[in-house]
Amino acid sequence: MQLFFTRHGESQANIERIISNRDLPHALTARGRAQAAALAERLANRQIVTIYTSPILRAQETGQIVAARLQVPLLINAALREWDCGNMEGRGDEAAWAAHSKAVAAWAKGDWAHCIPGGESFIDMQARFVPFVQQLLTQDAHCDNAILLIGHGSLLYHMLPMVLANVDTAFIDARGMPNCVLIETTVRAGQLVCRAWEADQL
Repeated sequence: MQLFFTRHGESQANIERIISNRDLPHALTARGRAQAAALAERLANRQIVTIYTSPILRAQETGQIVAARLQVPLLINAALREWDCGNMEGRGDEAAWAAHSKAVAAWAKGDWAHCIPGGESFIDMQARFVPFVQQLLTQDAHCDNAILLIGHGSLLYHMLPMVLANVDTAFIDARGMPNCVLIETTVRAGQLVCRAWEADQL
């Protein structure tokens, strides 16, 4: 089987630089909707049978656009939501982004238990994301079809190295994580590996 990962389309939270990882009503922009439609076209012949999306509005809207074009079921799963930033949620001020940066820097140094007060740690993200991906691989191991998973930039940046044998953060830094990037993976020798990162064939 194949798993495709993508980040949602551009949202109003991206434009306003608001930390919006819970249930705030930051929808896709017109550009974000166009990005989702273009993603759907790129996936038209990829045998996608199911789409899983984060419950956060911008990801759900991306999934709805793609699912309508491909005529496949859209399922919501909290394993794909962005990491919760606790008491910085809904903020876009300098202090909020400094707290966000501090958490990311702590994780890069191996302090995976660090979190913004009231929010999630790296360990919390890993505990929901990795088992979900492993479950998909187990239940559809002998299937030739493909599944699309729609998540978020920071989630994918930190968690894809946990599930892909040939990807680390340096690999992602070199390629970027733009909205609606298409990340194609497959199983080789019992390991999930990245086969293509948008235009890069691996």
